[in-house]
Amino acid sequence: MRSAVALPGLLLLLLCQEGGFPRLKRRDLILFAAFGLVNGALYNIFYFTAVELVGVTVAVILLYTAPALATLLARFIFKEQLSWGKAVAVVLSLGGCFLVARGYDVTVLRLNLMGITAGIMSGICYACFGLFAKKARERFSAVTTVFYCTLIGLLLLTIIRPPLGLAPLVRTGSFWGSALGLGLWGTLVPWVSYSIGVAQVEASRAAVVASVEPVVGVALAVTLLGERIQPGQIVGMILVLTAVMCAQSESLVSKEVSGTNE
Repeated sequence: MRSAVALPGLLLLLLCQEGGFPRLKRRDLILFAAFGLVNGALYNIFYFTAVELVGVTVAVILLYTAPALATLLARFIFKEQLSWGKAVAVVLSLGGCFLVARGYDVTVLRLNLMGITAGIMSGICYACFGLFAKKARERFSAVTTVFYCTLIGLLLLTIIRPPLGLAPLVRTGSFWGSALGLGLWGTLVPWVSYSIGVAQVEASRAAVVASVEPVVGVALAVTLLGERIQPGQIVGMILVLTAVMCAQSESLVSKEVSGTNE
């Protein structure tokens, strides 16, 4: 549903921005096929499976191994420099996400091998998003990049799990409210924004900055849902924000050095 709801919005943006469908070469089709398989289909399957089997807390902790994984992958694929500042930012983001998700509270942890495996795989898929997007952004806009990823992912998911079970639900207003929120605000906006950002900075740095997501989630839960926040979560939020500032400050220093050298 998140892909099906996001796709019409992406199509409208694509037609308005590009005036039609960009011409794809064979290498582009291969790239988008891999992108759609990993991030349009497998990511959703693994993440929601992890949520179902081990709960949201563990799933989020495992998902946010992504900054570390993205840093390592970017080092080998894009030859991005693995500096001390970036390493510190990754460690801070991992530790912060662990605390924000209350990983220290054993009462909220439900562990099983299949769920943990699914969570780790979702982190790997999430880490790959920035890498695929960065490669695609060398030739295509952010909207085009996300459109083809979502389209291929939707086709694959429809084959894997035909959405016949949704028929009784589409008649209820509450279902469409959730579906629109997940498809537009939870898919279209963040994925396009991430694709825009990853073209401006290193993929590893973008992954660290994006780890602010669980911090925002906790803040919204406190503000809108009246949930209570624990001291450990506050410490985690501070660590994540510190990691983001470390990643950003190092990026600015790198640009200044580069500009001076030029």
